[in-house]
Amino acid sequence: MKFARIRRSTILGATAAGLVASSLLAHPASADTVADKARTVETDDGWLLTVTKTAENLDRYPALSATPTSREGFVSLKAIAEVTGNGRAPINAGAVTYGYQIGCQVDVSTGLTLGMGFTIGPNASLNISWPPSVSVGGQASIAPNISTTLKPGTISTITFGSKPLAAQRGSVTAEQVEVKVDACMGPVTMRSFATAAISTNTADNSVTVYGDPITL
Repeated sequence: MKFARIRRSTILGATAAGLVASSLLAHPASADTVADKARTVETDDGWLLTVTKTAENLDRYPALSATPTSREGFVSLKAIAEVTGNGRAPINAGAVTYGYQIGCQVDVSTGLTLGMGFTIGPNASLNISWPPSVSVGGQASIAPNISTTLKPGTISTITFGSKPLAAQRGSVTAEQVEVKVDACMGPVTMRSFATAAISTNTADNSVTVYGDPITL
């Protein structure tokens, strides 16, 4: 009878451990739509410069590596720059830029051994890949493949692209950009940004908006 109780406890313990491992390894896909943001400033030359961050969403998916320290998702984001008003000096140049700030809470760069029979490490890394070609007619720049090391307490700023303003309105859009973080034990937090900038003979001005933080 005593042997039966011990055996039953062992089975229950193993089952619980298996459930914990499964919960770590499997994260159901989910999607978040992030609120639009916009801001307008008046430049020293009298122009009204507006930047808008819109059409942002994140689709989370279980990482293909199937490890509890990997996060994977696909983000979409659009940035718009607009110049209105009656400025006192002509605009010589301008651009709209957008991207993400990404941080990892717990870096396991020294390696981490879990009680499930495998070791994680050695570097907390971020990889962003985007299918389109780098060349976009000379009117925009795109960074389709980015790799960097994430450290706890720091933020990595990743610029998706920048487009020169050929008129008083310009936009850049990214759809389904893959974001993958490895060797991060804690939450991976992301915050989008969009910046509009213009330059005249007498002044340079820029304005930036930030999205609400989201967890990958």
